Amino acid sequence: MNQLYNPQEFAALVLRAVGNTKKKEFARLIEVTPEHFSRILNNKLANPPSIATIQAIASHASNGVTYAQLLQAAGYPVDASGSSSIDAPNALSDHAKKLMQGTILTALPSLGIPCTMDQVNKDTGFHLSVSFSNGVVSHWHFYFLYNGSPELMSSKLSSLYSSLIFKSVSETEKISFVTTSEEEFALYLGKIPANLNLNLSVILIEENTLSVKKETWLHSTPSISDTDISHYTLSSIRI
Repeated sequence: MNQLYNPQEFAALVLRAVGNTKKKEFARLIEVTPEHFSRILNNKLANPPSIATIQAIASHASNGVTYAQLLQAAGYPVDASGSSSIDAPNALSDHAKKLMQGTILTALPSLGIPCTMDQVNKDTGFHLSVSFSNGVVSHWHFYFLYNGSPELMSSKLSSLYSSLIFKSVSETEKISFVTTSEEEFALYLGKIPANLNLNLSVILIEENTLSVKKETWLHSTPSISDTDISHYTLSSIRI
């Protein structure tokens, strides 16, 4: 049992987070059963919920309940930024992954450059990768973002950039962060890494039309020219 876990405090915070939302509906939003959610609210869990569940609670929280408050009450280590020092599981649903993947794969032909979808390798941390047999970009990797609260988005951004420091990525590979949130898109535009010599971009997907709304490059390596950038930038294509 986590000795730092305070079930009474955690339950009180979750109840505040629920606000005027019906408990059954809130359980659906955070993707747990009503029975499990009832155990959370009634201090019946011997151990705290997972980081993924806490992320989900924070992303739908009312009354100013924060991710950091929930983490602390759950007994997880929290760093100075209010984020957990434990790697959080990906909270993106399989359905959302499929929609994002379908949107990207449908938009890629607009480049006019033949590519092949690579087999998904969980060890890389990317949700989708494609290879180009010819051209200045050899591989294009996509990471699908989970849209949570502003603090969760900021925490994910920091975590992703930190992880890229230790990845073996060549100057002919490109990495794109894919989001359905205008706010998250703007966050990445406003926090461009100064010390990562990588080809990076952020892509905004229009969720209602399943199309690429816009893509902006965040950084490029010396081997990529302005003309190359224009050739490897997605335009809006509807499914």
